[in-house]
Amino acid sequence: MKKISSFLVFLFSFFPLSAFANNLSISNVSLESRDSINNTVIVEFDITWDNSWRTVTNYDAVWLVLKVTIGSATPVRGLLDDDGVNPLGTSPGTNQNLEILVPTDNRTSSSQGHVGAFLYRKASGTGTVASKNVRLKLDYGLSGAGDTSNITVKVIGTEMVYIPEAPFFAGDTSSTAAFKKGSSSGHPWYIESENTVRTTTTTSGSFYYTSTGSEGGFASNGVFTLPLQYPKGYGAFYCMKYPVTEGQWVDFINNIDSSSRSSRDITSASGKNSDSVIKRNTSSQTTNASTNRPDRAVSYLAWMDLAAYLDWVALRPMTELEFEKVARGPVAVLGDEYAWGTSNLANPAATIFTSSPEDGNEVFSVGGDPQENVVYNSTTFSNGDDYLGPQHAQGPVRPGIFATSSTDREGAGAGYYGVMDLSGNLVEMVATVGNTTGISYYAVNGDGLLDDSYNPGYAYQLGWVGTSYIGTSGVSDASGTGKRGGSWNQASGALRTSDRSEASTENSSRSNRFGGRGVRSVSPPAMPSCGDLVVDPPEQCDTGGEINEECDGSTC
Repeated sequence: MKKISSFLVFLFSFFPLSAFANNLSISNVSLESRDSINNTVIVEFDITWDNSWRTVTNYDAVWLVLKVTIGSATPVRGLLDDDGVNPLGTSPGTNQNLEILVPTDNRTSSSQGHVGAFLYRKASGTGTVASKNVRLKLDYGLSGAGDTSNITVKVIGTEMVYIPEAPFFAGDTSSTAAFKKGSSSGHPWYIESENTVRTTTTTSGSFYYTSTGSEGGFASNGVFTLPLQYPKGYGAFYCMKYPVTEGQWVDFINNIDSSSRSSRDITSASGKNSDSVIKRNTSSQTTNASTNRPDRAVSYLAWMDLAAYLDWVALRPMTELEFEKVARGPVAVLGDEYAWGTSNLANPAATIFTSSPEDGNEVFSVGGDPQENVVYNSTTFSNGDDYLGPQHAQGPVRPGIFATSSTDREGAGAGYYGVMDLSGNLVEMVATVGNTTGISYYAVNGDGLLDDSYNPGYAYQLGWVGTSYIGTSGVSDASGTGKRGGSWNQASGALRTSDRSEASTENSSRSNRFGGRGVRSVSPPAMPSCGDLVVDPPEQCDTGGEINEECDGSTC
């Protein structure tokens, strides 16, 4: 990610700062202190990123995963040797104000290594972070390498935001199919724990569901239970600070095998059907994937594409309740509000770039009241890359483009906790509350691997939505999914925090308005099991319970 100007969250306020570039950079990767007895090696690198913070509310972090190349083979997952805070053999480097956390929950099995690490400030502070000689300890034997193997290591970094445990409201008074407390109520759902949620048919005072009208979805006035394992947003988790960019996507494609690349080819006939620029998507996939605008949000993603990327970087899909928590935070609901916390919306006609061409430094000129803070309603841009032709004048922009040295939260278009681009630009693909498949979601984190047997290039996490054929196909469709936040070519209503007009619309195709981001569970649930076998995700019973846990004792 490059050139994102800064803003920070402190309690409920945003304070303007001097303009920063996020500019996450990982460089000078080297391997040190190879231990042939324990099959470990130290991965050392330098890192820097701007717009970092730690306040009493929350903090940002970089999620780090390793990809190991043995000889000239396709890169494989790299696993860390130990867990905990600054585990033995690791170091935050020359900046001792940083801390490394290898989560204890991300062990790949009872006896093997860990898939990633967080790097973050350990005390309050804001601004640019830089550290040389950061160290992670890789168990190369778990990647299939021997003591004499020629190995190289790639360090993948993703900027994240810590979303703390907190109650929050979901729904507002007027958005389409918004959550509310009763058929005649104007009050939103109040999520105050991760306990089960049972919808009712009452007129007020209890959880009520309003249908989105999607085929196969729950009906209005329907009675069902959100199971314990479905992430309701109350518990703590990490969220990607920005949606996936073209640069991140190209990096992913170029580091998976050829069969997997074919499955994930967004330039194919099922995607934009071109290696040329279409609706501002500049990615090309020939021998190697490439992009002319690595800082731009990547479009033409299907659910299967997003799930595969998230599995590869050891993250997971977001739920629609988590989306509302990230956008609104723990504060009271405002009717018709957008992710930036007000109902104010800038005039899309004001979207004029201040520089040309777009190089990762571009911003929009200020116009309207409030100033420009979102891309929507099929805006046609002026200046920027529009001189290259009409395909460059409509579509997504680089994430965080509206944050400048003078913007507050509204002007930056930012969510409560500091997450960017939740309204407009590209839709957020989520696990829905709106049907049985969606609420069967288990929020297990990705493991850094893709399916390499039945369906190469697909995410293979049994608890994720879109896994219709357990054990055979990975995440191969969009069942149980929906969309939130609206996009560059939708009207303003779709951009609202609580709008659910597409919240249970399942669409397995690729589109120029589809993008996405991931999250990571702090305390992921365990998949239900029978001995050594993992069972299918639970289904709903007529009583609202879960077949695998309450209604059917024959599971084992």
